[in-house]
Amino acid sequence: MGMVYVKEQGAVIRKRGARVVVEKDETQLGEIRLRETEAIAVFGGVQVTTQALSEALERGVPVAFFTRHGRLKGHLVPVESKNVELRLAQYRAATDAGRRLELARGMVEAKMLNSAAVIAAYRSNYPDSELAEAEERLRRAAEGVGDCGTLDELMGREGAASAAYFGVFGRMNRSGLPFEGRRKHPATDPLNALLSLGYTMVMNELWGLAEGAGLEPHIGFLHGVEYGRPSLALDLVEPYRAAVADALALGLVNLGVLREADFAWRLEQGGQRPVVLAPAALERYLRAYEERMSEPRAAAPKGLRAELEADVAKLARALRTGEEFRPYREA
Repeated sequence: MGMVYVKEQGAVIRKRGARVVVEKDETQLGEIRLRETEAIAVFGGVQVTTQALSEALERGVPVAFFTRHGRLKGHLVPVESKNVELRLAQYRAATDAGRRLELARGMVEAKMLNSAAVIAAYRSNYPDSELAEAEERLRRAAEGVGDCGTLDELMGREGAASAAYFGVFGRMNRSGLPFEGRRKHPATDPLNALLSLGYTMVMNELWGLAEGAGLEPHIGFLHGVEYGRPSLALDLVEPYRAAVADALALGLVNLGVLREADFAWRLEQGGQRPVVLAPAALERYLRAYEERMSEPRAAAPKGLRAELEADVAKLARALRTGEEFRPYREA
């Protein structure tokens, strides 16, 4: 079953005997089979009873809470692993400049190669010289990652590669929706809103997997320690930004699954008007996200969600043994 998404406003997730069900106005909307569920995502005004939460956590199923429009507010996870030795190894690696750089290199290299793969997939149907040049720049940048002698140098190379990628990202947008470059906080156009939502969804999954493996999600290698920031989860997201969120966003708008009418502007303090995905369209997005995470593909025969789990396991092994960390690559 993978992820379970509960979006019906006013619904209640409750325990009924040996079952966990979703109800609204005394009508059962569905049942959550916890043995087949990897995580539960709750959106907006959905209540979860203490008994249902307890049952989910007892069975090792984390519960994440999002706003109605998809902003992650927080999550509850089962009692963390007692794998103290693994966390000690993580702390040692995070405070060892050389080892931290080695681990960060693998994440950045995979990110660049997967970004290049998204461009290559688009170019196979829509040849474009500027896209070809950007793809080549990304592949050359990935080849040079091993030459970076400091984290600052690596971050500089990663920043230049991201600029090259997003500099041509709009050329892959055939929908007519505006895109003037990557805008994070807040998202200023529909494509940026979809990118941010996708990154959040993947990060939430990796956060829970990291904690479940006994890792500390707030201590990263590419991303430094910063109060309240899940740096390790953000590290692990890097290879999946293009492979999941970017490719999915482009597919949805280019195929017309999501259109301008599916987005809404929302006035916030300071006069900012971020773009959010309307609730009805969010359901279509989540359905497409789940399909992308679970469908087999050449580089991920068991689906991308299985690769998330594999990357967390590979990182844990690398921390214990000192071996190379080589996260997911599209090619």
